[in-house]
Amino acid sequence: MRLIHKLGNLSKNMSDSIASELFQKWVNTIKDGDANQVVNLYHEDGILLGTFSDKERVGHELILEYFENLLESPVEVEIVSEHPIVFESVAVNSGFYNFITKGKTINARFSFVYQKDNDEWKIVSHHSSVIPESA
Repeated sequence: MRLIHKLGNLSKNMSDSIASELFQKWVNTIKDGDANQVVNLYHEDGILLGTFSDKERVGHELILEYFENLLESPVEVEIVSEHPIVFESVAVNSGFYNFITKGKTINARFSFVYQKDNDEWKIVSHHSSVIPESA
C-alpha cells in the first residue's frame, strides 16, 4: 500500500519506453537460458512470485533456485500485452505473456516493479501467474 501511495504523488517525467526496454531485456535474458544473468536483473532484496512455484522468493539465492529449475529446458517468452508506466525512480510494467517450453504454451500475466538506484534499474518485485480459464 505504501508504494502505491507514493506513486500517486510522483509526477511522470520519463518516457514509458524504459519500462518496455527493461522488460524486453528480461525476456531476452530468459531466452538466453543463463539463470545467473537473469538473477542479476533483480535487486538483491527483490521478491519473485513465480508462475511455476508456490513459494515467495526473496533475495538472489531463492530467485536463482527458481530460474535454475525453470531454465533446465529452453524457454521462449512471447509478449502478448504490456502497460508500462515510469516515474522518476520507479517503473511498473504489467500485462500478459506466454511461456513456450517443452512443446507447451503457458498463458500468464505479469507485473514487474523496477527501482532506479545509482542510474541502474533493478527488479524489486515480480509477480507472474497462470491466467485462469474463463468460467
